[in-house]
This record gives sequence, structure tokens and C-alpha cells, in this order.
Amino acid sequence: MYKEIPDWQFDDEFDGGEETCGRVIINLHLYLRSQPSGYRILVISRDPGAPMELPAWCRMTRNTLVDQKHPYYLITLK
Repeated sequence: MYKEIPDWQFDDEFDGGEETCGRVIINLHLYLRSQPSGYRILVISRDPGAPMELPAWCRMTRNTLVDQKHPYYLITLK
């Protein structure tokens, strides 16, 4: 199975389940669009491409990838 959730401080968590990372990113964007700047979210994505795709999404959207330990990603919204 997957590692225990890291001891990170976050406001909410978003579990992408077994979806592909592309689908996770779309659903995550829709979920986060009403959240304030500085909001910290734990994203869970089991897709093997997530270690490349979620950091790229953060760079493109200017959100901050605080830490990652696949399948866990801690993101702070811009």
C-alpha cells in the first residue's frame, strides 16, 4: 500500500484516487478555484506520472509545491 501521510500542516486534502494525473489536475483546479491565496492542500495522486506532472502544473499556475513524497503533494495556492 502507500506510505502514511506525511506530518504536514494543511487546510484540506484532495484525493485523486486512481485517476490519471491529467484528470486529477482538472478536478483539482475546479475544486480549488474558490479557495483563498495561501490555502494549503494535500493532494493525493497515485498516478506514476504525478511526480512530473503536479510540479509542472504548480509552475504553470504559480502555485507553490511545498513538498512531495509520492503519492502525497503539499501545495500552497498563490
